[in-house]
Amino acid sequence: MKKFVQTHRIDENRVRISTDNGLDIVLFANQDVPIDRASLRESVGIAQIHDTVELLRKADFLPESCSLKRVVLTPDFHKGSGIPVGTVLDARGFIIPKAIGRDINCSMRFVATDISADKFRSLGRELDDRLRHVFFAGGRDVVFDERQREAVMRYGILGLDNKTPMKGLFSVIDAEILECEFNRTHNGGSWNTQNNWMFDDFIRGSGGESRDSALGSIGGGNHFVEFQEVSKVMDTRTAYEWGIRPGTIGVMIHSGSLFAGGMVGDYYMDLARRLYPSNLERPKHDFYPLPLDGKYAHHAREYLNALGLASNFGVINRMCMQYMALRTLREITGQDFDSHLVYDLSHNMLFENGGDYIHRKGSSPSEKNDSFIEGHPVIIPGSMGSSSFIMKGGSLAEALNSAPHGAGRLLSRGKARGVTSTERLRVVSKVNPIGLRGDIRRELDKELMEEAPDSYKPILPAFNTVQSSGMASAVAEMKPILTVKG
Repeated sequence: MKKFVQTHRIDENRVRISTDNGLDIVLFANQDVPIDRASLRESVGIAQIHDTVELLRKADFLPESCSLKRVVLTPDFHKGSGIPVGTVLDARGFIIPKAIGRDINCSMRFVATDISADKFRSLGRELDDRLRHVFFAGGRDVVFDERQREAVMRYGILGLDNKTPMKGLFSVIDAEILECEFNRTHNGGSWNTQNNWMFDDFIRGSGGESRDSALGSIGGGNHFVEFQEVSKVMDTRTAYEWGIRPGTIGVMIHSGSLFAGGMVGDYYMDLARRLYPSNLERPKHDFYPLPLDGKYAHHAREYLNALGLASNFGVINRMCMQYMALRTLREITGQDFDSHLVYDLSHNMLFENGGDYIHRKGSSPSEKNDSFIEGHPVIIPGSMGSSSFIMKGGSLAEALNSAPHGAGRLLSRGKARGVTSTERLRVVSKVNPIGLRGDIRRELDKELMEEAPDSYKPILPAFNTVQSSGMASAVAEMKPILTVKG
């Protein structure tokens, strides 16, 4: 029999989820946000993690100071793999690799340009064909030698020191661009690591200088590169400061760390499982903590190092796609134009916070800091074909300084294949659909349906919850024009 999960609405934007052990779980969702019972039942697994931590303290596997302090669910929460996507955990004294998962440092990146939306719409099939070549048919031109590959894996953006001339796609990178990338990427786009972990083969590549086959990859699922029109500005002063102008084109990128995050996630999820005391019954939730102090602390430190490597890869991967998209536009239009990074914001990541570790799975930081006194950019995409928003971080303590990373899935990918339509979408995918056999074309359409608007919750209830609660405040709305899907 499926467990009924009791909830209590605190106010117009918050719902408290009842747990047997008193763990504080608060869901940010107004009355219009769809709340499915499967996701609520999955939240019970979070409470069971709390019980596991208590058990491991008594067994001296975790230090006495360890605790799962608080849990927040953001408005885009939906069923995941053990805990909902859209979960924020505040943990003291331990980290849980599975609470981050395999797509480490998956992020949203938004780039502003001064190209008019009308100009962009006038670009026809030539643009589509060129984007397909650049993203899927060997046109990336990402050139690194072994030293440069090691530098970007170990130090992210700081590994692009501009001392050795870059070739290919990154030949346009100069000190001014690197400073912008550093200042407008969360954590400076750089995690300082101690060693190469298991990435020596990738770093060596084919020996010497080579064109990279991994960097510049969108990935599958809900990842994308999307050309959007800035359709509405709500905060004129902030939009002006961030270089966002109505009627212009922006490029939004959603992608992660690909094979790098997969390797790190798989290895350390398995390690944490193997380290669990053999004399204790294994928890049904399958989430295993790594202690930050004591006998096994070195494993947690090694995980944080590997996490940094995957994170650095993810940043450079998105940076590649930014310049791939911009170079394609310059080649097709035959003109130069202004462009700059607005922000790159992670939503699958660990964040150290005064001795605690904030685990964000499908949720983003939403903060005020020294660089952005009034709040850094928060990027909330809609589903493919619906509006996206740029917002300003609110540092709402009740939300653990977090915000959603989208609207949240409504239908499973299997169900979405049968009930949605892609007719109104302009999508560039790996295969040109023109001239394909009917059965192959229909299969491609079904894959796109998995990410079409009807597969996701409506974006406005999530957006309104974020705005009304103070998680973040609205700056601009974007409408999609063309989406590149892996």
